[in-house]
Amino acid sequence: MAMDTTIDPAAELAKAQSHLDHLIHLQQKADDDQADGADDTSHENDAAAANEDVATSLYKRAIEAQDEIQFIKLQRDVINLVNDTVKNSQRDGAVNEGEAEVALSTAKDQCTSLGLVLIRHANHHVNNIKTGQLYAKLTSWYANLHKDARQMACNLFRAHLQKEAPEYPSSQQSSTVIAEAFSSSSAKQQPQQSWSVVTKCLVELQIIHDAVQMVQSQPIDDDKYLLPQWRFDIVDELCRPIAERLRYHFLGEQSGLFTASASSPGGVESDKVSTMDRLPEWLFRYLREIMDNHGAHSVVMIEGVQPLIDAVVDSLLVRTKFLSEEIDDIDSPDSSISAQDVLMELKRMYYGHSSTYFLREVSRMARHALRANSFLNHPDMVGSECRDHSIALRGIEQLFLFDDLLKKKIESDQGDDLFGIDPMLYPVRMTDTFLTPREDLLLWWMGDERDMAIVRLKKCAASSCQPQTEEGSSPTNIANQQLCPPITDLFAALLYSSRSKANAFSDLRSQQMYVANVVAPLCSEYLELMHGEATLLRQRLLARDTTKSYLGSDEILTANVLEWISMITGVHMAAHAVLRSQITQNAESDQIRPEHHNPLDGVIKSIFAFGDAMVDEFVSVFVEQIMMERAKLAGYTMRAPFLISEHPHEHHERRGQREKDVKYTLTLSPDLNDSIHVLSVTLKACQIAAAKVNSVDSRTAEMMYFGSQSIENSLSHAVGCKFLDIGLDPMGMCPEIYLDGAKQFCHDVCAFKRLFQHITSSEGPMERAVAASRLISLDESPLTALRNALCSLISSDTGSEALFISDFAADSRLLEEAESMLDAKGFGSLALEEAVSIMNRRC
Repeated sequence: MAMDTTIDPAAELAKAQSHLDHLIHLQQKADDDQADGADDTSHENDAAAANEDVATSLYKRAIEAQDEIQFIKLQRDVINLVNDTVKNSQRDGAVNEGEAEVALSTAKDQCTSLGLVLIRHANHHVNNIKTGQLYAKLTSWYANLHKDARQMACNLFRAHLQKEAPEYPSSQQSSTVIAEAFSSSSAKQQPQQSWSVVTKCLVELQIIHDAVQMVQSQPIDDDKYLLPQWRFDIVDELCRPIAERLRYHFLGEQSGLFTASASSPGGVESDKVSTMDRLPEWLFRYLREIMDNHGAHSVVMIEGVQPLIDAVVDSLLVRTKFLSEEIDDIDSPDSSISAQDVLMELKRMYYGHSSTYFLREVSRMARHALRANSFLNHPDMVGSECRDHSIALRGIEQLFLFDDLLKKKIESDQGDDLFGIDPMLYPVRMTDTFLTPREDLLLWWMGDERDMAIVRLKKCAASSCQPQTEEGSSPTNIANQQLCPPITDLFAALLYSSRSKANAFSDLRSQQMYVANVVAPLCSEYLELMHGEATLLRQRLLARDTTKSYLGSDEILTANVLEWISMITGVHMAAHAVLRSQITQNAESDQIRPEHHNPLDGVIKSIFAFGDAMVDEFVSVFVEQIMMERAKLAGYTMRAPFLISEHPHEHHERRGQREKDVKYTLTLSPDLNDSIHVLSVTLKACQIAAAKVNSVDSRTAEMMYFGSQSIENSLSHAVGCKFLDIGLDPMGMCPEIYLDGAKQFCHDVCAFKRLFQHITSSEGPMERAVAASRLISLDESPLTALRNALCSLISSDTGSEALFISDFAADSRLLEEAESMLDAKGFGSLALEEAVSIMNRRC
C-alpha cells in the first residue's frame, strides 16, 4: 500500500510544541509587565492568546495525524499479512492425515506473522480509539488461530511420540530416538523429519504467543516476566508419559506398589500401611532412574529439547531482524516494540532453561504422589500409635536426598548462569512441602538429628582414646600419629551434612531453627569432648615413668607432644569449619538481615578461644612443671643472677671448682642440660608434624601447620621470658654485672635461641633476651664507645658514673637519636631504658 511520507509527524509535533512554548513565554512576560500598570499591553496579550489558541490547535492536529499514521501502518501490516496468507495457503475443506504437517506449518506461519504484528504495534493502541479497536479484533483473531494450531500441534506430537518412542520413558533407547528426532541433522528418516517439523511448530507457536502475552500485559520499561501459570508445552508433552506411569505405579488401585496381599485380611489398606516406609525411597528411585538411567533428563532434555529450542529462537531472531530492516526502509523510526528484544529476553529468562522446567515438573509429580498417599500424615508413621519412629526418619532423609539431587542437576546444567533463572522455574522442595509447615514434626526430627550426631561423636571420642600400656604412659608408635584427630574429621563431616540440610530449607526461620537445635548443640558437645581429651593429654604429659628420671623416654615425650599438636590442629580446623559453614549459609540465603542473630557467633568464638587455651595450657605445663621443676630450669634462673654479678676474683675460692670454670672456652651450664634436652625433643616433635603436613596434598594443608607452629612460637615466647627476666633484672637481684658471668649467660641464651632458629621473629622475648645477653657481655671497648656516644647526646661528662633515662625522655629528638644508635649496634629490640639500666650495672 503506497503512502505519502513527505510529512514527518514527529517533526511537525516538535515544531508545534516549540511554538506553543514560545507563546507561553510571551504570556508570562506580559503578566510581569502588567504589574507596572501599562494599559497599552492589553492588545499584545490578546494577540498572544490568539497565537496560543493557534498553537494548541496545531498541536492537536499533529497528534491526530500521528495517530492516523499509526492506524494506517497497522492496516498496511494486516493487508500484507492477508496477502501473504492467500499466496501461501490456498487449501479449503478437510485435510487428510498425510497433509497434517503441512496444515500445521501453514497455521503456524499465520500465527507467527500475526503475532509479530501484534508485538510491533503493542504500544500504539493505548490512546488511539481506531487503532485500539482494530488491535483488539486482531488479538481475538490471533487467540483463535493459536488455540487451533496449538491443539493440532499437541495432537500430532503425541501421535508421533507414541509411534516412534512407545517405550518412553522406560528405556534409554526411546530417549535416544527422541533426541535424534529433535536434532538438526539432515540424515533423518521421514517419520523423524515429520516429527521434527511438528516439534518446531509447537515450540514456535508458544514462543510467539508468550511474547505477545508479555508485551500486552506489562509496561514496556518494566522488567519482563511470565505469569505463574505459564506452561512449557513441549516439556509438558514429554512429561505426560512419566505422569501416566507414576499414576499407575504409585496412585491407582492397580498400582504395583500397593497391591493387596492374599494373606492380608486388610486388603489394599493393610499393604499400603506396611509399605508406607518405602514409598519415598521407591518413588525417588523410580524418578532418578527415569531421569538418568533412562535418559529423560540427560538425553532428551539436554541433548534434544534444548538445542531444538535454541534453533527455533535463533531462526525467529533472524526473521524478525530482516522484517525490522524492511519496515525501517519504508517508515521513519518510531516507538514500535522490537520483537528481537522481546525474544532475547524470553530466551534468557525461560527458553534457555528447559531442563530446569523439566526438573520442576518432576518434583511436582513427586509431591503429588506423596500427598495422595498421605505421606507423613499416617498415624502409624508419626502419631502416638507409631510402632517405629525410624520409618518417618528414613522418609525425611529421602526428602533431603531428592532435593539435593535436583539442586545438583540444576547447578550442573546451568553453570554460571544459575542466578539468571526465574524463581518460578525452580523445582519444588520436598522439605518445604512436607516438613517445614509442621513445626511439631520439624522439632521432633531436629531433636533426633541432634541426638544421633552427638552419639556418633561420643562413640568416636571413646574409640580414639588409646589404651595406656603402663601406668601413666601412652603408646609410642610415632609413625601412626595422626595430623588431625578422628573426632575432628567426623565433626567436620557432620557439620557439612548439617549445613546441607539447613540450606535445603528455603525460609530463614527453618534454617535458624536447625542451626539453633542441631548445629549449635553439636558444636558445644564437640567442645566438651575435646576438653575431656585435653584433660587426658595433660595427665599423660605430666605422668612420671618410674623407670626414668624426670619424664620418661624421648619416644613417650614425642608421642605426647604429637598428640597435643594433633588436638590443637583439630580444634583450629573445626573452628574454621564452623566459620565457613556460617559464611556459606549466609551467602546462599538472600533473607539474611542484620537484626537476625546467628546462634553460631558465640560458638565460633568459643572454639577459637578453646584452641588458644589448649596452646597456653600445654606451654604452661611444659615450661613451668617439666622444664622449671623436673628439668631444673628453676634452679638456673635463681643461680644466673648470682653468676652474672659474681666478681671474677671470687670464683677461684669456691670449693671444688672444676678446671673448666677457669678456662676461656665456654660450654652450656650443667644445670641446663636437661632443660635444653626436653625442649629439643619437643621442638623435634613439632618438626616431625610439620614434615607430615608437607607430604599431604590437601586444600587444608596450610591450616594443619597451626598446631606445631603455635607450640613453637609459644615455647619461644615462654622460654624467652625466663631469660629476659634474668637479663633485665626487674626485681633488682643483679645490681652489678661482670663480664665473665655475663658471657656465660650469653652463651646459655644463644644455645636455646639456636633451637628456635627456624622461627622468624624480631621482637619476641627470645630475641630480646639474646639482645640483652649480648649487651651485658659486650667487651669493654665497644661498651665504652656506646656509652660515650649516648653521653655526648645529652652533653654529659663521659666519665660520669651513670646515665639517666630522664635526660633522654625530656627531648624527643634526643630519645629518637639514642634509639637509632642502639638499633645500629644491633640492640634495637631493647628499649632505651632497658639498655641504659644494663650499661649502668655493668662493672
